[in-house]
Parts: sequence; C-alpha cells; structure tokens
Amino acid sequence: MKLDARQQAEFVGEITRHQGTLRGYIVSLMPGISGAGDVLQETNLVLWEKRHKFEPGSNSRAWAFAIARLRVKMHRRQLMRLGRPLLDEDLAEELAKEAEETPEEVEERLSALSKCLRRLDEKNRRLIEHHYFSADSLENLSASCGRPVNSLRVTLCRIRAALRKCINHEVSVSRLRP
Repeated sequence: MKLDARQQAEFVGEITRHQGTLRGYIVSLMPGISGAGDVLQETNLVLWEKRHKFEPGSNSRAWAFAIARLRVKMHRRQLMRLGRPLLDEDLAEELAKEAEETPEEVEERLSALSKCLRRLDEKNRRLIEHHYFSADSLENLSASCGRPVNSLRVTLCRIRAALRKCINHEVSVSRLRP
C-alpha cells in the first residue's frame, strides 16, 4: 500500500516526535560503544523503507524501538566479528527492557541520574565523563593516569552499578512524594 502525501507527513511527524527518546534508547543499549548515531540513522532508514506498513494511530514508538533493538543487535554482531569486547547479551537485553519507558519516565530517570552523578567523588565523575563524553579511548586514559585498562573497566562497571542503584532509589523516593 502506498501512502499519500498526508499519510507520509503524518508518518514523518510520528517518527520525528520520537527521535530524542529513540536516540536515548539506542545509547542505553550500547553503553561504552560508539556508533549510536549510525544505528539511529540506520533505524530511521529502515523505518522509512517500511513506512507503507505504518498504521496511523498505532504505537509508532514501540515499532521504532523494536526496529532500533534489531539494528543494535546487528551492530553488536559486527563489533563482535571485529573482536571488540561487549556487554553480555543478557545484560544488554535487560537494559533494553529498562529503556522502554515513557518520555516522562525518561525525564524522571535523567533527573535522578543528574543527582546521582553529583554525588560521585571527583575521580569517579571524571572517569564517567571521560568514558561517555570524550572521543578519547580508555587505553589513552589508562596511559595518562597510569592505571591498567582492565582496572578502569572494572571501576566503570562498579560506578555504573552504583549509579543504577542510586537512580532506582531516587525514582522510588520521588514517586512516594505527593
């Protein structure tokens, strides 16, 4: 079935409306892996190619997230073939389920993340910021700070676990407040 101009405009509007949360979802499935922008672009291309299957009034967000999840899996397989270390597949799936939240829930969790990041000591906050907001590799950081790469990876894993626990606590506390 071919979409008319109005239907195509509606489709583009639906997909555009979800770009921010779709990008966040993809990033959440790819912790520590670059390429989220590429996966988002690939996801959008698949969505456009399958636009004739779009049903106005359906849950376009869930449809886009399902396609994004498949694109991330493909990206992960490519990286594995190249010998890149990745998160365990079961953990990645768990993160994917957590990431399928409403925009309000995402905002609530981002607010909690901000609070939790401020609670980290300076050294751990710098490590998180370097890892997620810098184009520099963990290997370069290892060389500059004199810590083994594996030690930095373990520390990052512990910090992420502490942040996850803190975020969950903050969200549960905020939901108890009137």
